[in-house]
Amino acid sequence: MPARFLSRHLLASALFIAAARAAAVEPLEQHDIVLLQPGTLIEQRVEGGADAMAEYIKRLGAASTTAMRETPQQIPTAGFIVVALRAGGRAHAWFDFKPALGAAATAALTHVVETVPPTPVKGGDVVFALRVSVWGAKPPTTVAPAPAEWKEAARQAGHKLDLDVLVDQLWPR
Repeated sequence: MPARFLSRHLLASALFIAAARAAAVEPLEQHDIVLLQPGTLIEQRVEGGADAMAEYIKRLGAASTTAMRETPQQIPTAGFIVVALRAGGRAHAWFDFKPALGAAATAALTHVVETVPPTPVKGGDVVFALRVSVWGAKPPTTVAPAPAEWKEAARQAGHKLDLDVLVDQLWPR
């Protein structure tokens, strides 16, 4: 009888430890920021400079983590949240994850990008990406995003599109 009790206790302990480790997995981990335009151009276009941009990215990352925490857990994945900012406080998102994000996660992150007040911009769009992992995935191995919508626009055009042209085409003013 004591051996059976001990084995049940060990099994219960192992399950508890496994559950605790699973619960400790971060819903979203930000690895770095990928500038998709020259830094000097972004500096010219961001009102408030690098500090304002850093503060916005910090708020965006925190809100994205919260959104993922509140979204049902999915298969671990990694990739990019691509963000475009426009004058007037407008923001738009594209995603490049492998495997793809689930519909609920995509909707939640889109909502975050569109509602977190962006840093003001002037003189043109600002485009960057957050390189992230979701639900414990390893960091993405690619260094730059290539959202499906971007690939399709280039395919239809028959050539790679300039970033400003691409953003205008996929996110009309």
